[in-house]
Amino acid sequence: MSNVRKRAMEAVLEAAEQDIEDTFKENEIADRQSEEADEAVFDVAILYAYRVFVRICEQRGIPADVHLFAELSGDLADEMENDNEQN
Repeated sequence: MSNVRKRAMEAVLEAAEQDIEDTFKENEIADRQSEEADEAVFDVAILYAYRVFVRICEQRGIPADVHLFAELSGDLADEMENDNEQN
């Protein structure tokens, strides 16, 4: 991974971490190991993935379709699960 990509990824992760912290505060989540905390982290991660998807679509002149995002995300999750089972 190039330095530019690494820095970009680090910036996105820092922003996501701040959003996670804000979400914990807003929802008064004190136990960071709780199911509620896990769901908050998952929600922020999915939101960031969707934002990236939208930006890529916009740059390519492709309509960003939330249903397509959900379908492709589900397909990717299935592929990753199958890969993990094979290893």
